[in-house]
Amino acid sequence: MLLFGNSEKRDPVQTAIIRAWVAELLTVPDGAFVMVKQMECREEGCPPVETIIAILCDYGGPQQWKLHKPISDVTREDIESLADISGEWKPQEWRCPD
Repeated sequence: MLLFGNSEKRDPVQTAIIRAWVAELLTVPDGAFVMVKQMECREEGCPPVETIIAILCDYGGPQQWKLHKPISDVTREDIESLADISGEWKPQEWRCPD
């Protein structure tokens, strides 16, 4: 059984900064929503805290990435490196799926 919850109070300022980095570096299209959420996992083998970043579109499925660190530790360089993690896109080339 998965047990997820907030591991600590989220910093709304840092969350807004991460959203801005995602929007800038991925050129998020109008109408898309950037979600940044910190989750705690108590399942064996799961990192204790991770930051989930998702781009949600009006159409198509969401694109989602996980960083194994709390929101407070996420850096601009982490967002820049998402292309290396996913291997599916490069900064400035992302768009909502058709």
